Amino acid sequence: MKIQCDYCGQMIPETAQVCPNCGAANSRVKRTAYGVPATIEELRAYCSHHNLPLSDMRVFIGEDYRGAKAFGIYRDERTGHFIVYKNKADGTRAVRYEGDDEAYAVNELYLKIKERVDEQKSHMMKRDSKVSGEIIQRSILKSLTFKIIIITTIFSLALPLLRTNIGPARGYYDYRNHTYYYDRSDWYEWDESYEEWTPTRVDFELKKNHDDYWQSATWREENGAGDFSESAYFSESDWEDDDWDYDWDSGDSWDSSYDDWDSDW
Repeated sequence: MKIQCDYCGQMIPETAQVCPNCGAANSRVKRTAYGVPATIEELRAYCSHHNLPLSDMRVFIGEDYRGAKAFGIYRDERTGHFIVYKNKADGTRAVRYEGDDEAYAVNELYLKIKERVDEQKSHMMKRDSKVSGEIIQRSILKSLTFKIIIITTIFSLALPLLRTNIGPARGYYDYRNHTYYYDRSDWYEWDESYEEWTPTRVDFELKKNHDDYWQSATWREENGAGDFSESAYFSESDWEDDDWDYDWDSGDSWDSSYDDWDSDW
């Protein structure tokens, strides 16, 4: 949903903290997401329930961690304020929020965790798809004991189908100067004229080589389109618990290219 900026009058997302047009603070910013834990303890329990590897994620709940590369939240016993922070790569701290609204503070960190979970799942899906393709290739090559020419021909024809069978990840795509969003089994295109998302059919090129046009799992200003979560096609089921569940491998690095540890958030 969009609201009018109090200063420049432009329509902006209700979740934006500042107006992207004039930079003024959004006094009516919507902070609460569907199903968000409201306390630090609820957030800790929520992450534990979904087996999130917080130490690998560099997330510290209820702790004033001072090491580099970390996200966290804690309550300052001296002031009673809740503080949400990010420690950058050089160890300096950027405070995202400091105040007495615990639900607000928890929601800030929850949204960052959700963003990083989405990005990591996309990263792992691409990795697993690549590994699966390599395993299939090795298995077929080992079975070439006879009729090598026939089997090679079948393999060469089947391999493109195996690759295209791996579906795109949920998120934003940039294809021929247009922004698309893939959600489960449907594609949507950003209509610049009406500033809204519409269902669409996409070219075979985008379907086949979707990884080449990938932008991000979550909305970013550089996507060049509106936030899909604000569209009429967004389902609250995207926030359901099942979307968090994953067989996390502690050997997978969360310190990937999408983590900008030099930024404030």
